[in-house]
Amino acid sequence: MQYIVIIGAFQALVALWLLQFREKKSPSNYLFICLLSAIAVHLIIKFVIFNFIPDESIRQQMNTFIGASYGPLIYLYTLSKTKKDFYVAKKWYTFIPLFVLMIGYLTVSCVFFVLNHVDQKLLDLYNDISLYVLFIINLYYPIKSLFIINKSQFKHLEKIEYDVIARISYCILFMEVLVIASQTLLYIYPEKYHLINISTRTVAYFLLLIICLLIVRKSLKTEIISLKEIDLQNDFKIAVNQNFNEEKLSLNTVDYEIKFSELWQKMDQSVKQKQLFRDCDLNLDQLALKTEINKYQISEMLNGYKHKPFYRYINEYRIEYFRNMVEKAIEKNENINFLSFAYEAGFKSKSSFNRYFKEIIGKTPSEYYKTLINENKSQSLEISA
Repeated sequence: MQYIVIIGAFQALVALWLLQFREKKSPSNYLFICLLSAIAVHLIIKFVIFNFIPDESIRQQMNTFIGASYGPLIYLYTLSKTKKDFYVAKKWYTFIPLFVLMIGYLTVSCVFFVLNHVDQKLLDLYNDISLYVLFIINLYYPIKSLFIINKSQFKHLEKIEYDVIARISYCILFMEVLVIASQTLLYIYPEKYHLINISTRTVAYFLLLIICLLIVRKSLKTEIISLKEIDLQNDFKIAVNQNFNEEKLSLNTVDYEIKFSELWQKMDQSVKQKQLFRDCDLNLDQLALKTEINKYQISEMLNGYKHKPFYRYINEYRIEYFRNMVEKAIEKNENINFLSFAYEAGFKSKSSFNRYFKEIIGKTPSEYYKTLINENKSQSLEISA
């Protein structure tokens, strides 16, 4: 069992590295980062207990509170992938059982440390309460997650997301089946407590290792799909440049007009009215979720119909928003902070703002500002003259 624990902890840390440094930081990815962190901490604590805590009752009986986060985290991940404008903070109360068990775990541990021995009645009380809480939490939230994805998978959810949510939910549910099985076996064969306990925990830790592998697999598949999409877009651009003359291009424009005219108006109007471009973490998946339009259709509209990549399209609106703020500030004779305005418009960094501004407007922000000032002075002189 100790080998499974340390392998699982190592696997969780590897998966955590993949999400932390290789994937884009969307809110949903942060939830998987939290899940992997919880599994890693859980397994590391167990490894330390098995190797350095001499008391057998604590090593084999004391439940770890971290398990109360597994069900809520997969539930919140499901909501982030299926609900429009979902914020994790709205569901803060899902972690109340985790905090309650954490307080109980630390309190019982401190009591044992002060007394310098294990109070079996207190340990049994904590184990009974934590067992019921963990069972309810990790039964309710995975079932609810499965219900949500089966209800909405054909509307918003991609297959890769559906698979990872379903499989992780089933792993958590299987751990709860183990709880029922172990309690039943303990009732029938109380004399085999040690064997049943060891076997159940071994399988549970193995399932945690599988959850880590599922997240790694999802991360790698997402990266492969992204690379394929980039290759397809590049192939499409090369084919257009090499094989299409102006006449064929105009015919394609007519075809796209028929195919995408109404859908484009719906998406573009939503981006403008709701100011979706001001979200600095906005990507193709989130835009598809917020506009309820398939991301592949959005990609085809942008590349084939409007002939511009996704970030060019979004940053044009950000630049327009920035320019409006600058012009209003000049009219009101207010102080102007370029970087503050850029962040408010949706840019995430100074370098990306300067690069796209120069690319779209043809001038640097400071050059553009000087041009506006000179134009205002010229207008003022004409009026006074």
